[in-house]
Amino acid sequence: MKIKKQIKYIFGTAVFLAIAAVLLTLTTYVMRPTDKDFFRARVAGFYAEDRDSLDVVGFGSSALYRYLNSPLLWKQQGITSYGIATAAQPVYVIPSLIDEVEKTQSPQLYIIETRRFTDTDNEVIKENRLRQIADNMKVSWNRFKMVTELTEGFEDRLSYGFDLIKYHGNWENLTEESWEYLFNAKEHPLKGWSVNSRHKILSYLDVKDITGEIPITEKSEKELREIIEKCKKENLQVLFVATPWQVTEEEHQKDNYIKRIVEEAGFRFLDGNYYAEEMGLEYNVDFYNPKHTNAIGAAKFTTYLGNYIREHYDIKTDHSEEVAASWDKAAEKEEKEYEKAAEKILKKAVKAIKAAKADQTEQQ
Repeated sequence: MKIKKQIKYIFGTAVFLAIAAVLLTLTTYVMRPTDKDFFRARVAGFYAEDRDSLDVVGFGSSALYRYLNSPLLWKQQGITSYGIATAAQPVYVIPSLIDEVEKTQSPQLYIIETRRFTDTDNEVIKENRLRQIADNMKVSWNRFKMVTELTEGFEDRLSYGFDLIKYHGNWENLTEESWEYLFNAKEHPLKGWSVNSRHKILSYLDVKDITGEIPITEKSEKELREIIEKCKKENLQVLFVATPWQVTEEEHQKDNYIKRIVEEAGFRFLDGNYYAEEMGLEYNVDFYNPKHTNAIGAAKFTTYLGNYIREHYDIKTDHSEEVAASWDKAAEKEEKEYEKAAEKILKKAVKAIKAAKADQTEQQ
């Protein structure tokens, strides 16, 4: 009898703790803020995708989510893709994100956007940049391990592993939308893409004759090589991509340095700045600031990327009717959003180009 009571007590305690853990996790998801930059929506959108339905998954900063128009890639190539991207995403989270993806997806190709590897501020992990990805992931051992490793020396380290500590007072700001994230999985209407209708005239630098190299920081190179080794060890197909922007000669030489490391390891490197003309990019129309394309530029980049993937990788695109219907719906929404954005961009571009020509005339 005594043994039975002990077993019953242990079982009851285990059930209680399990229920408490589930409730605590769900509370954490609801209390997390819904942000104006849509990082919550983008990351939670990944978790809402059907198991093993994504052909391609990408990681990176705004240099990915401002460029990769996933619904358009589906419409043109029949490829399902998703960019798990947040602003200035630390490169150090990529290995953990690969592990996170592999829990529910089996991508035939990973895309790693490389611009953050060229930055000189990678030596220090910034709280807001880490939280933009970590505090939008599902609670798991993988997430806990990632933040524990990356927050060594942080004063409020515990609040990264258990972010309810940070957001427990957010109950006053809860909205109906907050409850939509109860399971931290909410379908993203554009599959992670961000539409942008802004515009800025930029200058174009032809980089095809720039062949020199400038090393990236020691820490960035170490992380790059570790990511490469992980991908080789796990037999993952990876395309490293440098998306096009108003690049400088110095920055392009850093891209050349990364390109050599990547290609020596047996992976492909797509240099968007090198192929900007082939993409049809117009630097007086297709960008909204020196570092990012607008909706028109993103469409041109995505079209080129899709053709590149088709040429160099054997991507099988068989999907269930349910998955196809979800992507068709996203493609329909993307088409409407793109048309509205493109109209605004072209109006702004015409006005800006006329003003620029008028200024040149006055200066002459």
